[in-house]
Amino acid sequence: MRIKGIFATILSAILFGLTPLLTTMIYDYGATSMTVVFFRSLFVLPILAIIMYNQKISFHISKFDLKNVAIIAILGSGLTTILLFSSYNYIDIGCATTLHFLYPVFVSLLCFFIYKQKISKQKQVALGLALLGALCFFDLSANAKPIGLIMAIASAFTYAFYMVQLEKTRLAHENAYKVSFYLAVFIAIETLVCSIIYPIHFVMPWEVYGLLIVLAIMSSFLAVVLLQKGIQYLGSSTASLFCLFEPITSVVCGWLILGEALTLSKIIGCALILTALIIMSRKNK
Repeated sequence: MRIKGIFATILSAILFGLTPLLTTMIYDYGATSMTVVFFRSLFVLPILAIIMYNQKISFHISKFDLKNVAIIAILGSGLTTILLFSSYNYIDIGCATTLHFLYPVFVSLLCFFIYKQKISKQKQVALGLALLGALCFFDLSANAKPIGLIMAIASAFTYAFYMVQLEKTRLAHENAYKVSFYLAVFIAIETLVCSIIYPIHFVMPWEVYGLLIVLAIMSSFLAVVLLQKGIQYLGSSTASLFCLFEPITSVVCGWLILGEALTLSKIIGCALILTALIIMSRKNK
C-alpha cells in the first residue's frame, strides 16, 4: 500500500506540475485566473458524475462530511488555486511555484501545533533540505510585485491546511470520486461569489474551452484523486514531501518546452529535493 501511495502521489505531482504550462497558454487568450478556476471546476463535474453513476457510487453525503468538504474546499483547495493562479499576474511562474512549495513546512507545523504530532530529527533534516531545494528555484525578477509574493506564500499555507484537514477529518478514506465531486461543487460556487469583484469571462475562443477541459481532467480529476489516494496510504506529512516532484516537473517542462534556462541553482535544487525524498522514504520503508 505504501508503494501505491508513493506512486500515486508522485504521478499526482507530475500532473500538477504541468498545470502552470497549460494555465499560461490559457492566459495568452486573455482569460483571467478566476475564469480558469471556475471552468476547471465546472468541467470536471460531469466527468466525476458519470464515473460515480457507472460505478454505482451514491451521491449521498452526510451533513458532517458535507460541512468538512465545504471548509476544505473554500478555505483549502479553492482558495489555494485562486491565490496561486492570481500570483502569476504579479510574479514569475517559477518564483510563485517555488514559494507555493513551502507548504510541506506548513503541513508539519500545523500537525505539530494543532495536533501535537512530533517532528522527528530525520524529518527535520528532510524538511530543511526540501526548503533549501525549493529556495534554489527562487528567481525574483525586477518586475515582481510584493502582492504576488504574499499570494504565493498564502497559497502554501492554505494548501497545507487542505492536506492536513483531508487526513484528519477522515475524508481521505471516503470515496475519492465523491469527495472530488463535492470539492469541485464548492469551488465553483466560491468563484461565482468572488466574481462579484473579479469577473469571470464566459465568452472566449473555442480553443480556450478545449484547454480548460484538458486542464480540468488533468488537474481537477486525475491529480486530485491520485493525491487523495496518496494521503490515504502515506499520511499528509509524508505525502507532502513526495509532492515536491511538482517543481521538478515544472523546471523540466520549462527547459524542454518553453526553452527556459536550466541553471546550476535549479539542478542543485532538484538534487536537494530528491535527497529529502530519499531520506523520508528510508524512514518509512
